[in-house]
Amino acid sequence: MTRSGPDGRVGDYPRRDSVEFLMSVSEVGWHGMPMTSTGGSGRDSAGVAWAGESIVTAAVIVALLPLGFLHLSSIGSLDPLTAVISDYVFQPGGYALLGAAAIGLAVACVALATGLQRAGLPSARVPARLFLSAAVALVLVALFPTHTPGTTPGLVSTVHRIAGGWVFAVLPLAALLVAVHARTVPAWQPAAVPLTWAAVIAAVISTFFLLNHVPIVIAGSPFFPFLGGVQRVLCAAVIVVLVMTARATRLAAERVLEPVPVSPSLRGAA
Repeated sequence: MTRSGPDGRVGDYPRRDSVEFLMSVSEVGWHGMPMTSTGGSGRDSAGVAWAGESIVTAAVIVALLPLGFLHLSSIGSLDPLTAVISDYVFQPGGYALLGAAAIGLAVACVALATGLQRAGLPSARVPARLFLSAAVALVLVALFPTHTPGTTPGLVSTVHRIAGGWVFAVLPLAALLVAVHARTVPAWQPAAVPLTWAAVIAAVISTFFLLNHVPIVIAGSPFFPFLGGVQRVLCAAVIVVLVMTARATRLAAERVLEPVPVSPSLRGAA
């Protein structure tokens, strides 16, 4: 067919219909991302949708290493069943090591708060703010140490206790809210049930641990004598919840950018 070519001259050029034109544009990119043979952005683009899971995992490891060292170095001097983790501040290097552990968990909380919205979680603002508030509380825990056992709590110790209690209260709640909202979105639904169970277990342990501080304030001793052991189980449960939430967020972010298949007719036209 005689028609004008790209250079403006008249000659015989093959006709390109609208489908061919659109598909040729798609080969360069769709929404700014390279296309695959099946359409969509491909697994490689989706896989880098949210790198926060790696950040959370690394932050948790950073938190566990100093805690593990303190537990091993204090064998024979502190009973982990009765002494709370904050008491390790009085061990050699305890202030710095506990601070590093708290800051590591704070980084994990910030990473989770920034990832929920990106992964398409509905009503993500409330759990994100809870994660951010826990991060601030963890920084306060690191900066304000507890009081020496057997002495009267002061202002610094009170800040430490309130901040620590806030962390244990809001982290299970934030994860539970994520799990509840996850039930309404296909990209999040696979993680809803296991995350709900993990958050509920952490919340039950947290409630038991925090309620035991009421008789401490009133009578000076807890109702349950092995409060240190309960706190360590609670810490483990909270860390599991953080890791599970991070994995759920990463998988949801991948599903949000899941490749959209192109119909066979369009592939044939290309």
